[in-house]
Amino acid sequence: MERSIYEFPAIFRRVHKEKPGEIQAEVDFLKRVWARHLERPVRRVLDVASGNSPHGQILARDGIRVVGVDRSSTMIAAGRAESRGLDGMRFYRREIVNFRLHERRFDAAFFMSETFPVMTTNDEILSHLGSVANLLRRGALYCIDVDRQDGIRLVRSGRAWRKRTLAVGDARVEVRAFNRAMPWYSGVHSTFELECRIRFPDRTVITRDSVPTRYTLPCTLDLAARACGQFRLIAGYADLSLSIPLEKCDRRWLAVLRRV
Repeated sequence: MERSIYEFPAIFRRVHKEKPGEIQAEVDFLKRVWARHLERPVRRVLDVASGNSPHGQILARDGIRVVGVDRSSTMIAAGRAESRGLDGMRFYRREIVNFRLHERRFDAAFFMSETFPVMTTNDEILSHLGSVANLLRRGALYCIDVDRQDGIRLVRSGRAWRKRTLAVGDARVEVRAFNRAMPWYSGVHSTFELECRIRFPDRTVITRDSVPTRYTLPCTLDLAARACGQFRLIAGYADLSLSIPLEKCDRRWLAVLRRV
């Protein structure tokens, strides 16, 4: 079985170009969005596709109770180890579609890291929204971080996209990325393939991950929320700003859905 970059949380974050202070900036912005759109304080939060939940760990240190859900046992193990001794932090191993938790309802939920577009079928998206809605109080917010994807070039055949090398601790990581062609009728805008050769001092590990991407726009997410019947899209914010217009979005936008 091929290894996945998600088995190496610290390396994964560097490979995906996480910048110093980025997680804290995202948490600060979530709090600003909650303050703008919620009349009551946020005390319980669901972190969807949490990984090791660096956002949740920051929130838990501020006294908010956080539950993270992720399908990766490695990421969850890392999150549990990192949050040991931190009150109000729990993790569950779940898929992000058709999942349930035996938890009291949450005041807010968030899906960060720009990975929402990996759900590529209508059934997956509606199942996901329904699963999250069932865990939220009425009026609660679901914030979804979405990458601006119009820069992805459609290809007719596989094409190398990017190659770079970086150091993470005592490991040297050689990264190669590819775009793969998709049928015109597919809901998938592209498939991003990531190959990493991780050279540890005592061994070399090769990881391969395939990440399908469905082009997600404010209008299509609004339609999905309405089709689900339990959400309404109430706002969209560009690049962690409350004032930048969506049409001037540079890299990413945050959808704000309200549970109805």
